[in-house]
Amino acid sequence: MWLINSSIGRKVVMSVTGIALILFLTFHGCMNVVALFSGEAYNAICELLGANWYAVVATLGLAALAVCHEKPVCQDPGSMAQVRP
Repeated sequence: MWLINSSIGRKVVMSVTGIALILFLTFHGCMNVVALFSGEAYNAICELLGANWYAVVATLGLAALAVCHEKPVCQDPGSMAQVRP
């Protein structure tokens, strides 16, 4: 599969999964800022994200993103440290 075997493919995987993880952190940071201004709004967000099926699917998706993000680095760590002449 070219996404794992080529250096460009590994960079694409790292960038896409990295952006998704940053968006996740941004969303949760915004949720915490809402808590500073309105307790009711924060409770509404928590109720929406509670134990619904899409929250479980999103959690599994986040775990898959984290694994995919680390997989190219863990697969061949020596290739990252090589210096071209």
